[in-house]
Amino acid sequence: MLAVSLLVSTVDVVAQDLAADLEREVAPRSGLACPSPASYSLTRPDPAGTPTQVGLGIIFQDIAQLSDVDQTLDADVYVITRWRDPRLADPARGDASAECPVPEGALWMPALEPENIRSRQSFYAPRFLVDASGVITHSRRLWVKVADPLDLHDFPFDRHRWSVTVWPVVSRAEELVLRPLPSLVRMNDRLSIQGWRVGVPRAEAGTSARLARPGVFARVDVRMDLQRNWGFYAWKLGLPLVLIVLMAYGVYFIPASAVNQQIGLSTTSMLTLIAYMLALGSSLPRISYLTRADRFFIGSALLVFLGLAKAIMTVALGGQDSAVIGGLNRWGRWAYPAGTLINFLCALYW
Repeated sequence: MLAVSLLVSTVDVVAQDLAADLEREVAPRSGLACPSPASYSLTRPDPAGTPTQVGLGIIFQDIAQLSDVDQTLDADVYVITRWRDPRLADPARGDASAECPVPEGALWMPALEPENIRSRQSFYAPRFLVDASGVITHSRRLWVKVADPLDLHDFPFDRHRWSVTVWPVVSRAEELVLRPLPSLVRMNDRLSIQGWRVGVPRAEAGTSARLARPGVFARVDVRMDLQRNWGFYAWKLGLPLVLIVLMAYGVYFIPASAVNQQIGLSTTSMLTLIAYMLALGSSLPRISYLTRADRFFIGSALLVFLGLAKAIMTVALGGQDSAVIGGLNRWGRWAYPAGTLINFLCALYW
């Protein structure tokens, strides 16, 4: 029992020591010697049965846009991986790290891939840093487009928890374990994305199965909260739509003798509404369900159509049944604004 306790304690101390090495600040220094070609190897640095601990950091240099139509995020990111390879250790480096070119096809490196990536572009040739204990820091700057399905039912008042999962390409959990590096999971203070408030990124490690791949794999989930700035849609989309609806309200104040003016006003309102909705089609999400904005558009279209129906009824009656027409006008003068208010409240709260 004592031997088991000592073994567990030793494993914990080793794990803590490795975690401290992966979290340690990197101090590059020119003039330090890179590892000799003979020390490179394509095999894992840890023996069979011992998983290699790989630290992962993602720094968002910029987030360019979040596409509602494609449901993709475009970002400029630094992807930083750190692991320890004792074969590349050199006490002569002291407390600094040597910067070295990556020897293609000669150095073991963790192969990682983000889920749902649509495109990727690298900015410069890969290099790595290695310190005295053999801790390797490999950094790449990438331009990536990553997809993440969003729930847009509350558009344009929607909030999202955007996430991307990073997996090992081949190695299962018994061979490679991922751990996020909190000091290297952060974001630039100034982003070029417009129309969104972006929260601080967070990273969580875990393990799970992968689709169509046997075994259990390590994973790191990077998440950030996104909140849409709805003011643009309120002023640029909502206000003109309300004005169109109010324009159609005038049909209830035009006397039955001016039936041509009633038809002209209601028809113009309906055509303006249709043209406006078609013009907005390219900027709204293409999804199979209705959002709050869609419900508001549909309710507005019904209100405008009721005004057109009232004008047509006036034509059908030929102005002869003034009692019916007068009743429709009196009913519409209070019911129409009430319907407009109910339409707005339903779109906002339902």
